[in-house]
Amino acid sequence: MDNEFTPTPFDSHLQDRTLQLLKTAIPYIPYPRQRFVATLIKMMELSRANSLFDHKEPSLQMCEGMNTPTRILQMLDAIRPLCTESDQSGIDMISNVLSMADLYGGIFHGQEDV
Repeated sequence: MDNEFTPTPFDSHLQDRTLQLLKTAIPYIPYPRQRFVATLIKMMELSRANSLFDHKEPSLQMCEGMNTPTRILQMLDAIRPLCTESDQSGIDMISNVLSMADLYGGIFHGQEDV
């Protein structure tokens, strides 16, 4: 994992060009006003985050209709690049256990149909 910021799907719903421009301008604003502008930007992001959940249809739902183990595996796969090598090893172990449990359950579920 490096220190480079990688926007997530959630971030992409909160950000737009205007907010990026405002964030870029913060260091050039007189110091006494920087806090106000930074707080204003965060309030705008918070407002956008709240509005994401005002709709009946989820705009962030990526795994609609998937079973829980599949959702967890996809989530772990999505967060893995953001983790340290040590954390990635732990995620790999959890992913392998979940995959084996899902396969194991599928084998025995399939035998019940015979």
